[in-house]
Amino acid sequence: MDTKQAASGGPDRPTAAVGYAGVLRELLPIALWREDADGRVVEWSLAAQDLLGHRPEDILGRSGADVLVPDTNRELARQLTRRVQAGETVVGTLPVRHRDGHRVTMEMWIVPAVDRQGRTGALLIAVETSEVLRMRDSLAALQSLFTQSPIGLATLGPDLRFLRVNDALARMNGVSPADHFGKRLTEVVPGVNAAALEATMQQVLERGTAVVDVRRTGRTPADPDHDRTWSCSYAPSSTDPAAPSASSPP
Repeated sequence: MDTKQAASGGPDRPTAAVGYAGVLRELLPIALWREDADGRVVEWSLAAQDLLGHRPEDILGRSGADVLVPDTNRELARQLTRRVQAGETVVGTLPVRHRDGHRVTMEMWIVPAVDRQGRTGALLIAVETSEVLRMRDSLAALQSLFTQSPIGLATLGPDLRFLRVNDALARMNGVSPADHFGKRLTEVVPGVNAAALEATMQQVLERGTAVVDVRRTGRTPADPDHDRTWSCSYAPSSTDPAAPSASSPP
């Protein structure tokens, strides 16, 4: 976990830092922090610093309510603390105070966390509401693109095996979407210049740059008696090591 934390034994003090949370941090920054039974912040993640502006050295050992909870929400915060210390997990949308004073609306999970002395504090997991909505909209747009586009679309893993195929590409290849999954292009449509296309896709992964309008020529089970030509483009994915591809008649 990407946190700085305070040492146990007497008042908690900051001691150590651990690195970033990799892919998750890129996709959706997740702020994590922990408060002890007295409400003091004893762990503070680097993502929490990014989202809320407070440096670990400025917040560790301080009351989380005093620093992070807007004045108008103090009573609600006390109620939620009592519920969590009684063993309940609380989920909700709550404003959190940024270091510069403005409010950040966050989707929060507040989970009971017992320390080494057996006292119950809280682990708080929070993501910015606007980022959740942005990701939801992006996923909805991607789903719409895959289901409605007349262009053949696919996502491939770093081993160049199909992870997802839309109906348009399945029709072009004459192979069902299910029969693409886990296979390479050379296995699905060996009747086209698939080996050369795989070499191009590998180049895309290695260089991190897109290749546009590569011609795919040959025969597929969709029309095994005639040669056809498609225009293909390949680009590295920005969120994982997969390579999406698009094919359409030129």
